[in-house]
Order: sequence, then C-alpha cells, then structure tokens
Amino acid sequence: MSEHHINSYRVGQRFSQAVTTYDNHAVLQREVAERLITHVEFARLKPKQILDIGCGTGYFTGLLRDRFKRAHIVALDLAGTMTEVAKKQHTRSFPWQAKTQFTTADALALPFPDNGFDLVCSNLTMQWVTEPERMLAEMRRVLAPGGLMLLSTFGRRTLSELRQSLASINHEYAGLVLPFPDVTNLGNCLMELPVELPVTDTDLFTLTYPDAMALVRELKALGASASAISNRPGGLYGRGLLRQLDAAYNTAHQIEDGRVRATFEVLYAQAWYAEAPHTYDNVIPIQVEHGG
Repeated sequence: MSEHHINSYRVGQRFSQAVTTYDNHAVLQREVAERLITHVEFARLKPKQILDIGCGTGYFTGLLRDRFKRAHIVALDLAGTMTEVAKKQHTRSFPWQAKTQFTTADALALPFPDNGFDLVCSNLTMQWVTEPERMLAEMRRVLAPGGLMLLSTFGRRTLSELRQSLASINHEYAGLVLPFPDVTNLGNCLMELPVELPVTDTDLFTLTYPDAMALVRELKALGASASAISNRPGGLYGRGLLRQLDAAYNTAHQIEDGRVRATFEVLYAQAWYAEAPHTYDNVIPIQVEHGG
C-alpha cells in the first residue's frame, strides 16, 4: 500500500464542500460512467437489487435507473451532501416505478448483510479509500449468488504530469498526488477473492487546460484535494508553491496551441460471484505507485 494515509473524514468533507461545483467540472466522470454502464449491457444481467457505491451527485445512479427500471437501487456516498443532492435529482415520478434509496456510508464497511445485491458497482470511487482491497472484499461480501461486481478507478498514470512537475520543485512534493493502482495488481487482487471470470481493462484520456492553475482549480472543484492526505507536506495551496508549479508544469507539459495536457488513466474491473473457498482475511494489498 501507499505511504500516504487517506483521511476518510477529510475526503467526505472535501466532497461535501464541492457539491455545488462538482457537476460543472465532472465531464470525465460522466464519460467514464457512460463507458462503465456498457459493461452491464454486455453482461445480460437482470438484477432486482443494485448497489451503487460512491454515487456522488447521482449521474451513474441515473444510468442504472434508466437501464434497470424495475430494480431496487441503493446508492451510497461518504459525503452526506452529495447523497442529498442525488436524492433530489432522483425522485420517483410514478408509484409503479422501483425505488431508489440514498444513504451515507463508508465503502469499507457497507451497512448491508451478505449476499444482498445482484449487481454491485462503483464509478471512480476506489481511489479515495484507505484500503482498496478491503473495498473489493466488501463488494464481494454483499454480492448475491449469480451476481456481478463492476467498478472503475483511476490508474497509476493518472496526473503523471502533475506528479513530475511537483517533483521537479521538491521530490517530496511528488507525494502530494495520490498514488493509484496498476491494472495488473488490481486484477490480481480480484483473483484473490471468490469470484469467477475476473476481467480488467484500461482507457487513457488526455485532457487539456489553459494552464496548470486551471487544472488545480478543477481538481479542487471536484473535491479532489490533497488535504485529504493526512501526512502531506504543508502548503500545497500556498501562493509560492502554486507559482512554482504553474511555471514548471507550463514549461514541461505545454502542447502546440499553448495549452497544457493532463493524463488520466481509468481502470475497469468486473467479476462474477463464486462460492468462497477461503475467508476474506486472505485478501492481498493492491500495489500502488509511490511518489518520488
């Protein structure tokens, strides 16, 4: 695991604070959600009970609702204000429509009994938990026989330009960018669980911004703040460091039209329920790329 300790309370706090700005900046998150839902369509699954972990303001929940109109959906998020916004956006229009329930909970301690959901999914949430392998185990724990678990998360090449620019200022600052899992290790962790047909895949996105500060502002508006890392070096958002970062990033990662690029690698994973040959204590840690 990473040397960083992600503070769950701060993660929830940052996303709660970003609730009014999140949807205006979550273009990539919505694109990944659209791609993730296609995995379900190919699976020919007809779930009656669905769990959406890390629902945010409810975009992926809405895709699930549109795809499975008669299923009962439970959507949860660590940030209470996010679930409140999602709930307002997903009111039931007709009495015959299936219910969508929203709740605030931690992905590492799902408040549900074993084997309760036919589809357990999560869009771009796992990178924010302290123990991603434990989240996978929890997803499998609540999965019903015959069910499918499906997720997306950011991979190790995500924000590589930001990490490199920070390291060029001070090698310790590279650790301000969260470490992300490698697709091979994610697949290995899946295979340690009692699942069948585990599959992983990747997408690589290159986004462009007017300058480095536009990227930093977007990350903050999305709630992706480094202050969620408890042992971070001080002063990430100090004016001096921001000036240095802007100069270093704009020099090293500028493209032809004067804009700068930022890489986002997205990992997808899915697996089907299998009878458990061993206990969940046997899960192995996901290896992530360390700063430096």
